[in-house]
Amino acid sequence: MNKFLSAIIMGLFSASAIFAQDDITAQEIIQNVQNAYKDISDAKASFTQTIKFNKSKAQTSSGTLYIKKENKYRIETASQTIVTDGSTSWSYTPGKKQVIIDNYKETGNTFSPNKYLFQYPENFYSDLAGTEKMGGFDVYVLTLKPRESGYVKSAKLWVGKDDWMIKKIHIITEESSLTYSVKNIQTNTGISNSKFTFTPPEGTEVIDMR
Repeated sequence: MNKFLSAIIMGLFSASAIFAQDDITAQEIIQNVQNAYKDISDAKASFTQTIKFNKSKAQTSSGTLYIKKENKYRIETASQTIVTDGSTSWSYTPGKKQVIIDNYKETGNTFSPNKYLFQYPENFYSDLAGTEKMGGFDVYVLTLKPRESGYVKSAKLWVGKDDWMIKKIHIITEESSLTYSVKNIQTNTGISNSKFTFTPPEGTEVIDMR
């Protein structure tokens, strides 16, 4: 999961508006999203992720995401739990009864969903493609193109008109496509720091890579 969602970290959204729709430009939408996230310190959301490798069937998973500034996150699915407190990372696979512990490494290939929700590195051009209905809500649809060649070839972003929150992102790379959507977003609920540490259940094999 980390490798493909890491595309989100590498920088997604730069405002280079080409035209206006509904009296708003892509640049203004990006600015509104940035402003909405400035005051968010933590968030919880349900998510669905679909990955399709070239010449293979799509794989879909869903779960719950917890994030907290700056580098704390917890991703829970039926097959895996990934946790970091910004210093140590735990990757727990209940089916194997195994947890891998490592130092948290901040690299270009690190999956950090708080960056997906909180940060907007200026590595992409953004155009307003139109509007759609998503889950009963109106959303703006932006197309994203990288300023420089790299891992991500193109992307598409859905932003809520009512709250300026990111609802969905679709990313295309040379080897795969990824669709990542979030819903039931709750912000600033005071998530405890204890949510971002992990104690392996009894009987779990512990592989410590630190």
